[in-house]
Amino acid sequence: MEGDSLFLSPPCFIHGAPIEKTEKDPFVFPLHKHDSNSELLLITEGEGVFGIDGRTYEAKAGTMLFYHRGVWHEEQSTRHPFKAVFIAFNNLQLRGLPLDFFLEPDKPPVIELKEHYLPFKQWMLDILAENRQRLPEAQSIATHMFGILLTRLARLIHYPPVPVLPDKRSSHEAIPTAKRYMEENYYTDITLATLARLTYINEYHFAHLFKEEVGVSPIQYLIQCRIEVAKRYLQTTGLPLGEIAERVGYKSETSFLTLFKRMTGTTPGKYRINTQ
Repeated sequence: MEGDSLFLSPPCFIHGAPIEKTEKDPFVFPLHKHDSNSELLLITEGEGVFGIDGRTYEAKAGTMLFYHRGVWHEEQSTRHPFKAVFIAFNNLQLRGLPLDFFLEPDKPPVIELKEHYLPFKQWMLDILAENRQRLPEAQSIATHMFGILLTRLARLIHYPPVPVLPDKRSSHEAIPTAKRYMEENYYTDITLATLARLTYINEYHFAHLFKEEVGVSPIQYLIQCRIEVAKRYLQTTGLPLGEIAERVGYKSETSFLTLFKRMTGTTPGKYRINTQ
């Protein structure tokens, strides 16, 4: 690596797996620590409470947590379904940090990825997929991929922001990228500014491109995504309306009811009766 790199020794991928838990089978690990490796956990759905080194953190989808070597921690999911991806690693040495630490010991071991969530999630899934193949050099390839993931993360965490020049292809890729992001992250607080940062296009130009190609504004498309998910919950579960509203991104049940009726012409209660 470069002489001025933070990485004195790149990480070695040990193992990892996706996690899927339900309310009846929650994600719970009592107080423990790892003396020979560190772990990285990315929450992709649901929420949890995590005790790390004597401090408690509430985390939701889009949050990345580090359990550094030798640090006591405990985990419990609080909103379900709960989904996450974890990777265990060792041999990481960053300049000025203890072995296998990615963040300073006095800093919160929690990172909100925000608009960077989707690419990091996909990169982690790709690493696990490579390792699962059990082909020659699979773990070596997974290790190199994980090293790239951490160096990319280091750019965000350990270096000052660098202006990113717009990619000439970004205008062609912006709409599919934004649609996918909304379809997968509808339950989060997504704004026009969020989507503009994600696609490296200014807000006004992005909104114009999106409506021209999709036929509705980005925010209207987000509402459609949320209502479609709400319909699925109404068809297949007995969840209370307030919980469905929260699951699809609305803190106010009243706002959810108003938008649902405006989009479908009926109330959630009547929709449930007519479709179950």
